[in-house]
Amino acid sequence: MIHKSGRTRRRAVSITEGLVDAGIALYLSLLVIILLTGGFSLSFWGITVKGSHLFTPLKILIPLILLRLAMTLKIKDFGLLILSLVLSLFCAELVVRIWNPAVSKPQMAQIHRPSSQLGWELAPGSFGIGWSGESYRINADGFRDTEHHKTKTPGTTRIMVIGDSFTFGPSVNLEETYPKQLERILRQADVSCEVINCGVIGYNMWQYLEMLKGRVLSYEPDLLILGLFLNDINRSVPPSEGSADWRGRNPFEPERRGLSGIMSRSALWNLLNYLNERFEARYRYRRGYGYLQGIEERKAHHSITDPKRLWHKIMYGKLEEQKYAEFKKAFKAFVQISEASGAGVLAVMIPDAAQLHEPDRQAINRFVRQVCLETDVPFIDLTPAFEAEEDPRTLYMFPIDAHTSPRGHHLIAKSIAGGIEMFFPEIFFHGNVP
Repeated sequence: MIHKSGRTRRRAVSITEGLVDAGIALYLSLLVIILLTGGFSLSFWGITVKGSHLFTPLKILIPLILLRLAMTLKIKDFGLLILSLVLSLFCAELVVRIWNPAVSKPQMAQIHRPSSQLGWELAPGSFGIGWSGESYRINADGFRDTEHHKTKTPGTTRIMVIGDSFTFGPSVNLEETYPKQLERILRQADVSCEVINCGVIGYNMWQYLEMLKGRVLSYEPDLLILGLFLNDINRSVPPSEGSADWRGRNPFEPERRGLSGIMSRSALWNLLNYLNERFEARYRYRRGYGYLQGIEERKAHHSITDPKRLWHKIMYGKLEEQKYAEFKKAFKAFVQISEASGAGVLAVMIPDAAQLHEPDRQAINRFVRQVCLETDVPFIDLTPAFEAEEDPRTLYMFPIDAHTSPRGHHLIAKSIAGGIEMFFPEIFFHGNVP
């Protein structure tokens, strides 16, 4: 009886070991497949099996390996192994903290901070590295630009560009952003100028106005370029006007709750997470964001079949009338304050890929054009320039994200340079006329 019970236990252990080994082989294979292909999605009889996150198989593979070792090693040896792993991780954490690279911190959080005036702002003197390996260095005045003295060099035209992420330039280096490419184009045309990038990710019209009053005008700009994107119309009134309890916050700061919040305090974890994000950014379209594969997928994502979505309302001109009135009021205030300080204003509309060759989705562009006509502000809608490209997909960062690529930034800069020459010829001829 005892002998038979022993064989049963050994058989059970053998089956368990076999299942664990099979699980290890399966998840190790999934890990290798994801590494080689960036992800997969297979459908069989209506059932879809997909994988693209490296951490997903690892979360199961590591416990399975530890379980298999626990089944193989003696208790003392397994305990020593666990202790060695813990000590190794502790040492690795210590090394990364001493090394303190930018990639060991939460990515965008480290270059932003809360602001009581703007909600959030770029943290002066901070540095970060993005998904594509691009560097983000914030100067002492809180701009993604090189250092600039507030006192202008005599004979130099100062141009400051205010905008959101399309101006800031995620996924591209500073010299590839359209403000810096504009600076090079103008200088090549013998225009003595400096162009300062004041773009901040996520800003709306109310923040453009607050930044103008609180920070930009002290630089005494000659020309202000307002780089607009379609969702800038969504918020044109400071949140503080609707809530006395409103406080600024860093929207990029990870929540400190739960396991992810605890892990985000680890420099080693942030480093590994960054490397994983770099990998996944390359194949981001495999993670369910199908529209990021290209323009047609982007258009499908913003389909007319979902008229309640905010971006659908914005593109098709179906927002509440109050939104349009608030934007117009804030825009006019922006222009009045700028012109009172002696600075000209040039408004530029940067198109979303979903708007290209879709006139019905360009209602917001037409609205902004009308506002500019009413305020006598030169306006450049870049949509036709983007549509004229043989392959407009190259103007965006697909599949990493839907922001403009270095080539897209160049087209924006080139178009703005032409607009400056047309609407502000004195900038081109300043100091060059006998």
